[in-house]
Amino acid sequence: MHIKPRFHRIHGTAVVLSEDQTVATRKEHFCNGIAFSSQPVKINEKLCIEVSHRSEWSGAIRIGLTSNDPAKLNPASLPRYVCPDLTNKPGYWARGVSEQYAKNGNHITFYINEEGQLHYFVNNEHRGVLLNALPTNIPLWVVFDIYGNTDSVKFITPDETPVEIIARGPDAMQAFQKASESGTQPLFRTRLMLLGRDGVGKTSLKKALIGQRHDTSEQSTDGIDLSASCSFNLRDRKSWQLAIKGGKEELEQGGEKAHDLEEEYYQALATNIVQELLYKKKQREKDSNEKASQSDNKRNNKLRPESRGERRKSKNSGLASSGNSPGTGGGDFSLQEELLKEMPERVVQLVQEKWKEKQTNQSTAPTANTPSTAGKNIILNIWDFAGQAVYYTTHQVFLSSRAVYVIVFNLCLDLDAPAKMVVEGEEEQSQGAENELSNLGYMDFWMSSIHAHAAQNTRNSVDNMTLSPPILIVGTHRDSLSDNPEERQKLVEEKFKRIREILMNKSYQRHVVNLTFAVENNLPEGQKDEQLIQLRQYIEEVASREPYMGEQMPIKWLKFEQLVEKLVEQGTNFVTLEQIREVASDAGITSDSELKTVLEFHHDLGVIIYYGEMATLDNTLRNTVILKPQWLIDMFKRVITVVEKKEQWGVYVDSWNRLEHDGVLEGRLIDHMWKDYLDQKPALLGLMEKFDLICPCLPPKHQSQENSTNPPEVYYVPSLLKKCPIGSDNLFIVKEKDVVFYLDFNGFLPDGLFHRLLTRASRWCQECGGIMPKLYYRKARFYLDSEHDFILEMEPMLVARIKVCVLRVAELEDSDVSSLGTQGEKALPAPDITATAKVRNFLDSSLSDLREMWMKRISYKAVVECHCEKKQKVQHFLNLDECLSNKIVCCDHRRIKTNQYRKWFPSPTRIVKEGPILPESITEEGGLTYIHNLEVQKGSELPSWVKGAAKLLNGGSEGRDWTALAKRLGYKKNKIEMFNNDLNPALSLLTDWIISSGNTALSVDMLVTYLEQMHCDDVVDIILKGSRRRILPGLGN
Repeated sequence: MHIKPRFHRIHGTAVVLSEDQTVATRKEHFCNGIAFSSQPVKINEKLCIEVSHRSEWSGAIRIGLTSNDPAKLNPASLPRYVCPDLTNKPGYWARGVSEQYAKNGNHITFYINEEGQLHYFVNNEHRGVLLNALPTNIPLWVVFDIYGNTDSVKFITPDETPVEIIARGPDAMQAFQKASESGTQPLFRTRLMLLGRDGVGKTSLKKALIGQRHDTSEQSTDGIDLSASCSFNLRDRKSWQLAIKGGKEELEQGGEKAHDLEEEYYQALATNIVQELLYKKKQREKDSNEKASQSDNKRNNKLRPESRGERRKSKNSGLASSGNSPGTGGGDFSLQEELLKEMPERVVQLVQEKWKEKQTNQSTAPTANTPSTAGKNIILNIWDFAGQAVYYTTHQVFLSSRAVYVIVFNLCLDLDAPAKMVVEGEEEQSQGAENELSNLGYMDFWMSSIHAHAAQNTRNSVDNMTLSPPILIVGTHRDSLSDNPEERQKLVEEKFKRIREILMNKSYQRHVVNLTFAVENNLPEGQKDEQLIQLRQYIEEVASREPYMGEQMPIKWLKFEQLVEKLVEQGTNFVTLEQIREVASDAGITSDSELKTVLEFHHDLGVIIYYGEMATLDNTLRNTVILKPQWLIDMFKRVITVVEKKEQWGVYVDSWNRLEHDGVLEGRLIDHMWKDYLDQKPALLGLMEKFDLICPCLPPKHQSQENSTNPPEVYYVPSLLKKCPIGSDNLFIVKEKDVVFYLDFNGFLPDGLFHRLLTRASRWCQECGGIMPKLYYRKARFYLDSEHDFILEMEPMLVARIKVCVLRVAELEDSDVSSLGTQGEKALPAPDITATAKVRNFLDSSLSDLREMWMKRISYKAVVECHCEKKQKVQHFLNLDECLSNKIVCCDHRRIKTNQYRKWFPSPTRIVKEGPILPESITEEGGLTYIHNLEVQKGSELPSWVKGAAKLLNGGSEGRDWTALAKRLGYKKNKIEMFNNDLNPALSLLTDWIISSGNTALSVDMLVTYLEQMHCDDVVDIILKGSRRRILPGLGN
């Protein structure tokens, strides 16, 4: 947990601290302003201060470190100055900050690294090393001298590190800080995401925003169109400057983007060279002044305070007379030669221009750049998402927090009427979300999707009232509402009033901006739409206020991005890890840790696609870097869309039919679809599996053992599954003794999430062996073990529930599946309690993974149907965990005995404990966030019985160790391998199981049941004794 820095109670006589000790103010004179940090600083810990100043004094704040504990100092004995009064004593190091960097409101950030260097930044721009050769093996406190013009210092939270870097942990932050030492450049760019159903005018709106003419024959977008990019400047308010034109100018667009990145890199490099020249020049002048002062001291030992003004005047005159070129003067010339050696001609030109600009503005003492976006060119990449239902699953993959979203709808459509697709050619099958959602429900669906997926940035905006990313709502076809302007405006207001009604109390409400826009894309040439102009300006304002605007990127990383874009321009869509390592080396990125960080950072930004260590099961995927996301989208699009009959080559007609009617993709058809990229087929399939878009179809174990030849390559595609045909309904008949519970997703359950669960369940059941899964649109039946199956069925989207059924079956051959659901099955007993526990853990574990990787804010709870009012048709539910923990619960009508539900799962009677089993300090909202090397990070917070059980399981024999337990608990291979990479895999397994299954006594009981089946009596004994000792009165902890 990060502790906010504060000032120490020991300070100079002129210093007054605020009540919370975060602000130190010098009340009088220009000295006696010494202050210290209350705690020692850590290596690589960034501290940030905001300075305020008044102009009647000379000089500015001094910053340093001390190994002397301030608590042992006497405030009355503190000297007037840090320099030289304290720095002449042992254990004190400090140096003044230039007055031009200590302007009112400036932010100064500093930290000490492992090499003992104190680096500092001004308004997020790296200014160099303030102190060198500092000790790093002893405690060090920060020492300030609130001197001269500086009259107040306030500790603030440094926020210049991108949130994606922070989320990756301390190693990534350290690599980012290390890379920043060679210079940084603020970035001003974002995405504009256009979302809306097919035919509402998203593409026309995009063209209107960038000043292109409306095309009435515009074809519907396929997949995601990333072909438009533009820039704008808040200062001049001119039209958006189109950088990439898309369409047939594909070769030109890449060149322009690469040129822009190259210019951005050259500008940053030139700025840093000029800063270095200025720093070296001032250092020489300082040395010269010191020598002159020493000479004066020999003649006159009495230096008056008034001479400071003369000294500053002399200093400025020296700057003015040094010439207008960095090559003027011997010292400057040699320094320029050194810094500009082997630099591109454009960099040399920019250095000359920037140097002249600095000299011209010398008299005004230029200040450091502020983080403001005013006057900055902001790059806006426009993503136009296709509106067809078949693309929804892939769309979810590319939703990002670094974007401004625009939900587009047609004002002429009835908001409460069912949404219908606008299709050309063959009629689209009527089984998608459009048939059950209204036009308004469709908008609700997309806003909920943005909230669920793009939740990585959780910081509030400046006004502290809205969340990032922002969502704007835009209605199109305004002039088609009515010819009467007053009537038209009245209809527009009614539409948006209805939209505001559904926003109330929604989880995404704080994402949606208050202003709404009604535009007309099809205006006569020369006529301007004022609403469109206002929309464009508001997008500019909203984008400029986003917290990531102006974030610093190391110049090396900017160079890396430039080199990647050049590869894309040359037609390279993907590279191997070794190839990208060579590219990074050309940009000055040489260490593996920095390469890993820069790849993951650009993956988080959506610039590239790279999974690295997350793809532990697939070496091909781990060693592949996708440089062009648009190319990957196009590859996905070939698989999840079925081409028209006339485009299907005769040789593959049967394969196309199987894909269209059964959602089954054959390897031979994949080879045809990707014939131009067959060498990348393993990586592409790996990515599609990573995104849960496909799942391998494996033959039953007994068949694979009988057939010595390799089985045919076949995959399930959940997004293309069709409705269950008549005659197969008996697969999904629920009997009286079957266990049925539900997963309630609190009003939001997209098809894409259910598809992901189907994919994972298919993999899991095939790993268990047995018959192949039976997959249909929104329902599937899976093999669990020789005596059990389970069913997953997605209810209508408005209900947002998944029905889960665990049933006992006879042991059948694959050919006998049609007999399931017949009269003979009625005599079968209820499912075993371990089977229901296994299914629930699989679902909880899978949803926990999906939440951590894709849908940060998705939430759900397990419920069971209440049968208190069977005669009434009002279906209502009880919380399953409450039923399992209590003998009686209350619904809206009466008290309900829970025995009928508790007999489904292992009995929770062995351990009676209210509250969580494990401390809340290792959990987050919704479950466990995986902590690598848990024993090192949180071992002291875990109960001893958990660690004792883990020790026995780590040393257990085959079939009685932690891996055997993980398989019985229903964990998948990739999660087991993640545990295996931990220093204490059994501890990670036990902790993950307990928390993902509810962190209650039932979690432990279910665990004990499996361990008893494995005959791990010693482990069971430790768990039961340890658990009772923690909960029984008088036995302590």
